[in-house]
Amino acid sequence: MTRITCYGGVAEIGGNKILVEDRDARIWLDMGQSFNFGSDYFTEFLGPRKRHGLRDLLALDLMPRTPGLYSQSALGPTSFSWRAPEFSAIFITHVHSDHVNHLGYVDESIPVHLGEGTLTILESWSTTSDFANIGEHDFRTFRTGASVDADGIDVEPIHVDHSAPAAYGHILHTSRGAIAYTGDLRRHGPQGRLTDDFIAAARKAKPIALITEGSRVAPEDPRRNLTEAQVKSGAIDLVQQAREKLVIVTFPGRDVDRIRTFSEVAAATGRGFVVDLKTAHLLTTLKRDRRIDVPDFDRDHHLRAYTRGQRSNRWESELQGKLKDRVLTAADIRAKPGEFIVQLDFWHLTELVDLQPPKGSPFIHSKSEPFDEEDISDRVLQNWLDRFGLVRHQLHASGHMSEAEIADMIRVIAPKVVIPVHTEHPDRFTLFSRRVIQPVKDQPIPLTV
Repeated sequence: MTRITCYGGVAEIGGNKILVEDRDARIWLDMGQSFNFGSDYFTEFLGPRKRHGLRDLLALDLMPRTPGLYSQSALGPTSFSWRAPEFSAIFITHVHSDHVNHLGYVDESIPVHLGEGTLTILESWSTTSDFANIGEHDFRTFRTGASVDADGIDVEPIHVDHSAPAAYGHILHTSRGAIAYTGDLRRHGPQGRLTDDFIAAARKAKPIALITEGSRVAPEDPRRNLTEAQVKSGAIDLVQQAREKLVIVTFPGRDVDRIRTFSEVAAATGRGFVVDLKTAHLLTTLKRDRRIDVPDFDRDHHLRAYTRGQRSNRWESELQGKLKDRVLTAADIRAKPGEFIVQLDFWHLTELVDLQPPKGSPFIHSKSEPFDEEDISDRVLQNWLDRFGLVRHQLHASGHMSEAEIADMIRVIAPKVVIPVHTEHPDRFTLFSRRVIQPVKDQPIPLTV
């Protein structure tokens, strides 16, 4: 029997964990952590005890009790016995935490297939972040055009456009027919043609099932459907009007398209683009992948990095030593605010105390509201902006298709059934497909089409 079981991403945005079983094959699609993971039990400084592996999470039924999935180290402090791995592989669509951040609990011997660029980004993220829960694995990389045999299922990864580079959808060729899985995707980004490639391939495969995201499928969608080019042109206008004021921008840290956009904005307006050290580490790491175009400290002389005075980690010291005089302090920026565009993450808003931006300086919020891969507390942010007299501007290109685009994609692919995931409104899929199967968490969906 061919069947699909959703252990995450059901009536929620993110947290995708989807198991596909067909004869001898048992394949996971993504291994993500939902955005509100554990929010019924944990808050602020109250969280699961990392030293106890899965003990707290299993006790609170926050992780599925799945034999043969977890590592011995994760299960050691629990009463749930370790069993030898019973799964063929895990296929990761892209780098965002809601698709990868539970890999750290998985048995290290289960093969993890992912894009070459995704692995490179994960290496940087794991180095610079305390929140990355990835672990060591048998990583096996692919690119579009590859085909992976996983215990009899032929898995075909196909690139898509998303707000993270090296994003893929997958087509699984099972004994009953093809299953297409979108991952996260959009058509209005700078690489929209990649998503068109996936849709065309999925249509050609005549899938018996389409597992599709629907982040923006909703009765009302507050997001403007800007393109990346519109974000760039709007930002150039704002920077040109800022004159001698400091320009501050916040954006999702691994959105390489957005990093490139503001680097180009800085070059076009004669300013330096000052990124934080984590972003600088990502850019220097991604230079290894020639297929991903990123701003380059060796080539782009307007590119700078910002130090908060920290050198507590080895990677920070090594990076600052490598970049030398390209690293700026708050005092450097404060002396010439009209010469810079500065990336400032929500968690570093206290740097405003040191930067002392001139009143009326623009703050470009280049994230989605009210929801995003790296969501923020809007009230707290606004308090900081008001305190320092900053003027907020919203400029963002979403990483996801609109409802109308999702409906059009389903019409073009024409699957036998649609299984909506990564959406808070799965019921709305019945508006544009007559064959929708609503997944129920942990309950198998047999494909008898």
